[in-house]
Amino acid sequence: MKSYRDSLYLIDRNFLKIQLLLLFVFIVLEFYYKFFISVQFDYLGFNNNFSLLKLIETKFLYFVLIIGSYLLYKRSMFVFSIYVLLALFFFIPNAVMYVFSNVERGPIYSNFLFILTFILLTPFKIKLPVINFPKKFTITLFIGLALLVFTPIFIVYGFNINLNTLLLKDIYLTRDIFTLKETSLIKYLYNWEVKAIIPLLLVFLLINKRPILAFFVFAMLIYLFLISGNKIVYMTSIITLFFFFIGKNYTDKIVFFLIGILLLLIVLPIIDLFILNSCLLRGTIVMRTFFFPALLNHCYFDYFQDFSLYFSENSPFNLFFSSPLEMKSATIISKVYFQNSDMYANNGIVSDGFMNLGYFGVILLSILFGLIFLFFNSLNLSSKYFGVFLTFVFLFLSLPTFTVIMTGGLWIFALIAFFGLRNN
Repeated sequence: MKSYRDSLYLIDRNFLKIQLLLLFVFIVLEFYYKFFISVQFDYLGFNNNFSLLKLIETKFLYFVLIIGSYLLYKRSMFVFSIYVLLALFFFIPNAVMYVFSNVERGPIYSNFLFILTFILLTPFKIKLPVINFPKKFTITLFIGLALLVFTPIFIVYGFNINLNTLLLKDIYLTRDIFTLKETSLIKYLYNWEVKAIIPLLLVFLLINKRPILAFFVFAMLIYLFLISGNKIVYMTSIITLFFFFIGKNYTDKIVFFLIGILLLLIVLPIIDLFILNSCLLRGTIVMRTFFFPALLNHCYFDYFQDFSLYFSENSPFNLFFSSPLEMKSATIISKVYFQNSDMYANNGIVSDGFMNLGYFGVILLSILFGLIFLFFNSLNLSSKYFGVFLTFVFLFLSLPTFTVIMTGGLWIFALIAFFGLRNN
């Protein structure tokens, strides 16, 4: 039997392993920015103006976050795993841009504050009332909800599907057809179904060993992809299933995830250079996933440095405040900074807070985000739902906060988790 000291050493070793993997990703992304992003995509605003002082500054901030993350590691592996995602997608890309692009401090310190607030709020648990339903009743209720939301979508689109979409062909044609029939109600129902209800139901059924029902639900997800051509549905299904089967706990899943990211970053240049003879994969995956959201942060911080929107683009706040802008902020940012009127430059939670209430907005939404995950941490959900949480973290990176909560279906996620998932 292992002694307490041996167990403590094992925990510390796992923590060190994860931090080293995250640091390796940090370093590789710095090389990516220096030798690829700033060269191939300088026309977008990715400058190359290295500052040694800023490098030291960001490494100090990162060290502070590492110390704080150990508190999460000791208290809850769930919130520690979310911290790793926040460090990877929020802090590291913004830190790299701060060091290499000679940009202002606002975005990097706002992202630092965002993660620090998460560290301070989430390691605790609140006592929530427990409502127990029989397992069969929960399964029936859950499937009934999925079918209830699915039915209006099926009535509108029927069997008007293009199988080429499954092979990622005719994507834009499928999207155009989907948009023509889309109403406000269908838009909400579709997003709730593909981002929250079906991914959660899929994992729930697999946990409870209902493979036939799980296959049926997965077929619904594929149908929703075929009628819409929405690649996020494609990725959501892969991510959900991957993290269901890979790893026994949060530690394993995070380690596999970071190793996978490292291998991907190493393999992508080889495929691009020797097979595709282009920069397609590095541009699509590395630039768009890691660095473009960071670039948008700087655009939003620059544009809204002298005025705020007071959430006038969000319901129900638009009933009390009118926007000073003639069009949506995402459209204006696209026109002003990228000279592209067809682009829609969505922002994530950090720049969303800043454009609406300045730095107070950053603090406010950081607290809200921390409270959301304090709630989820109190539910003791299975680690097999980690893929669904990863998807929502990415939504917070690329969409305004209240869009994620309302349109993205986070509120449904919270209700389903509270009433049906916490004992599984």
